[in-house]
Amino acid sequence: MESRQGEVPQEGGKTMRFRLAAFTYMAWIAMCCGPICQAEAGNKPDCSTRHVVDAPQDFVVCTGWHALCSASYDCRMNGDKADCDCLRVNETHIVATAEIQDAAVKRLTLAECTNKHPCEPDQAPVCKAIKYGLYRVDHVRYTWVSTYSYRGWCDLLKQKLTACDQTVPGYSGDQYWAVCDVAPCTENPNPSDPEKPLTCQCRVRDEPFVGMNDSCSGLNGGIMSSMPLWAWDFRNNTYPFPMPGYEYVQGACAPVKSDPVPPR
Repeated sequence: MESRQGEVPQEGGKTMRFRLAAFTYMAWIAMCCGPICQAEAGNKPDCSTRHVVDAPQDFVVCTGWHALCSASYDCRMNGDKADCDCLRVNETHIVATAEIQDAAVKRLTLAECTNKHPCEPDQAPVCKAIKYGLYRVDHVRYTWVSTYSYRGWCDLLKQKLTACDQTVPGYSGDQYWAVCDVAPCTENPNPSDPEKPLTCQCRVRDEPFVGMNDSCSGLNGGIMSSMPLWAWDFRNNTYPFPMPGYEYVQGACAPVKSDPVPPR
């Protein structure tokens, strides 16, 4: 029998995986690949439209209420998952389609939202599932889902992102981290932090990741919600792939000054 978690808020108020996430991960959760071209031996790739492979969009954009776990640094291990306390946010957000956990919604989204026929904001089936409380995981319907948005991003950048690679000799930090992209969430009636009233059941990974707060260790004995190491360009302080809307956020976080003129 299907059970229902929480209430739907009233209106108005990375095949390539995001191996990120939710941001969610992550962000979790902009690798909008260009057309895939085919080439015959010895010839240049033929990028004519007759050879274009209509691959699914890696990210779709939605609006409205969602859980945001990008500032969750003390997720609690719970079996093969991690319980992360997350923010409740009402703004434009991004879904990493490869991380969708509702099998039916994922199938529809990957079929309808493609690079050749991209979905506009709120057009993707997953957007509707999130907005109307129709997202199902393991036969349970959830009215809250963790996705990725830019709330507080400028402050997160100031905290200094760190490369965390468990395979490097002498590494000191967590072995595991949480990916919360498109994770199901429930309301916590008695949150330890009133600003984080949602608890999300995030998946756990042990690959190299991006550490937050200049650290590779979570707080209070927990693990952090993050993104895979390959998903951040530390030299240029940006994503190494096209992330929806990031060009505007990057400018908003930059200091008010002129950029140097490129050499001529």
